[in-house]
Amino acid sequence: MRATARKAAWIAAILACAAGAAFGQAKMQITLANYQIEPTDPNGESLVTYGAKFGVQFVPVNIDNNKYHEILNLKLAAGEIPDFFYLKEADKLGNYVKQGVCARIPMDLLQKHAPNMLKVLAENAPGYLDMGKVKGALYGIPAVNATNAFHSPLVYRTDWMKKVGVSKLPTTLAEFESLMYKFAKNDPDGNGKNDTYGLSQDGLNAVFGSFGLVPFDHNSKGAAGTDYWVLKDGKVINASIHPDVKRALELMAKWYKDGVIDPEFITGENQGGYWALSHAFIKGRIGFSTRANFYHWAMPGVYDDIDASGKRIPCQPGAIGKEIVAADPTMTIGFGQPLKGPTGKQGIKKYNMLMNFYCFGKQIEKDPAKMAKILAFMEENADPDFVVRNTIKNGAKDKYWELLDAPTETYRFIPPYDKDTGYVSRIGATLLRAELPFPLKAPREQWAYSLSYNKLGIDNLIQVGLPVATKYKVDLMKLRDETYISIITGAKPLSYFDEYVKAYLAAGGQAAQEDANAYYEEMTSK
Repeated sequence: MRATARKAAWIAAILACAAGAAFGQAKMQITLANYQIEPTDPNGESLVTYGAKFGVQFVPVNIDNNKYHEILNLKLAAGEIPDFFYLKEADKLGNYVKQGVCARIPMDLLQKHAPNMLKVLAENAPGYLDMGKVKGALYGIPAVNATNAFHSPLVYRTDWMKKVGVSKLPTTLAEFESLMYKFAKNDPDGNGKNDTYGLSQDGLNAVFGSFGLVPFDHNSKGAAGTDYWVLKDGKVINASIHPDVKRALELMAKWYKDGVIDPEFITGENQGGYWALSHAFIKGRIGFSTRANFYHWAMPGVYDDIDASGKRIPCQPGAIGKEIVAADPTMTIGFGQPLKGPTGKQGIKKYNMLMNFYCFGKQIEKDPAKMAKILAFMEENADPDFVVRNTIKNGAKDKYWELLDAPTETYRFIPPYDKDTGYVSRIGATLLRAELPFPLKAPREQWAYSLSYNKLGIDNLIQVGLPVATKYKVDLMKLRDETYISIITGAKPLSYFDEYVKAYLAAGGQAAQEDANAYYEEMTSK
């Protein structure tokens, strides 16, 4: 719809609502609870604008985000169920359904009133809608992080490759192994010393990935990170005890013994400061890494960026790229693809894309007209026109924000809103917002697409923090790390892995897996 036509439709909607009010017709009220930075004014601009457009009255339910579920639970217990609310903690969906506070969302209603939303989810996050199901019925619409569509980077020192006589980036685990030995044994830095290695801790992700697994994950501070779950023989198991981990560890133990893995891998590649930096790579100790995100490794000018005036300019280096330029301007790097392993599997770690769920209050299960109205503003978030989507997300264009470059959907906030992060909550925009995984058109992300980094990432089977798994996670991951390190360094034989699996299950892993299987069965059963 053209802007003029859309504007005319809005005016017509406002006039129609005004006419209805004049004749005493009460507007449908819709209560909303969503992410907020600041409380929303009941007469907030976005609430009024979109209320007029959809012929309803939006009523904010202001909840402090730092105590969101604590306060929401009190309201739910008192029977004050918002018509539309998000789950900050996605794992609560099943419990809320059992408590009878979430409405079942009929697929025919979705298809009729939110076809674009369904299309965006199906094309860019296939299978994610199923994550909002309980016993085959849909109760939650997933909020999906589009940026996490990109997997971990596989970064090689291509100047070292040239010096050891390799011109092609590895695509198989066998080719990778050959290159890592050359990096460790053929003096790629040319200093005549035996002081280089193939890889360190983060590089192990590529090896595990070639077996289709992500068992060795830490967060940015090195603490226990995400649980990764996989199916084996029809049952959900934690990736850290999958039998193929043993095969990967056998290879790593050989590499460590042969001096291919950095002996300092135990402490990690980062030596303090900004979490994303691989000091081992930057300082020329290793020739391969998968640390951080693709954009941290961007070198100067590797893609064209957009400046504040909308002009295209060479990009600035990422956090690691900047350190590389300062440390060794002659260093060159290349971005490889996930490795194909001995069983034909190919992939690498990818962060969870599921953020949370959007739910409808149980009371509107018998009010399809109200559910249709809610789906209508959710559909606004799925409009193919970026300006329409960004207007519901951030308020009126050219008042709060301006479009700098349409092809890349680059925009900037207009002062003073560039520093006033709370305005979107005050006007009610955050209450109407729904995060959907549109393909990203910004220059940085287009560069990632050009690298095919949106392909071959390993999806986590269960992307919510399950209560039992969370209870035991820190201790189980500590046991995992100690075991992996012991086997890689030769302190324990490979056969110790079988003892580890037994110890893992006895230390809470069995209970966690039973919980995971119950959750998965509930999500997938008809």
